[in-house]
Amino acid sequence: MSHELDPKVGRWYRRLDDEQLFKVVAIDEDDGLVEIRKTDGEIEELDSTEWVVLDLEVAEPPEDYVDPDEAKDKDEDDVEEDAELDDDDDDDDDDDDDDWDDDDDSDR
Repeated sequence: MSHELDPKVGRWYRRLDDEQLFKVVAIDEDDGLVEIRKTDGEIEELDSTEWVVLDLEVAEPPEDYVDPDEAKDKDEDDVEEDAELDDDDDDDDDDDDDDWDDDDDSDR
């Protein structure tokens, strides 16, 4: 069965024959290819003739789905923030550690 749904990057679709969900991640109009990512993370390329014959509907993303690209971007941001925090912590600790026992020596 053919459909009238054009692929759109970032949009989720459901195959009606097997209930499989996938997200369009890239479209190469020059080569007529649609790149999709399934919920298990597998990437697949479909040519435009394959796309047209799929029995599809627009779908919502799965509730528990974590997009690998978004997770990777978030992890990189977290690493940068952690590095900045570590640099700030190092500066503050240097002054306090040197004289922790100065008062104890004067009482003896």
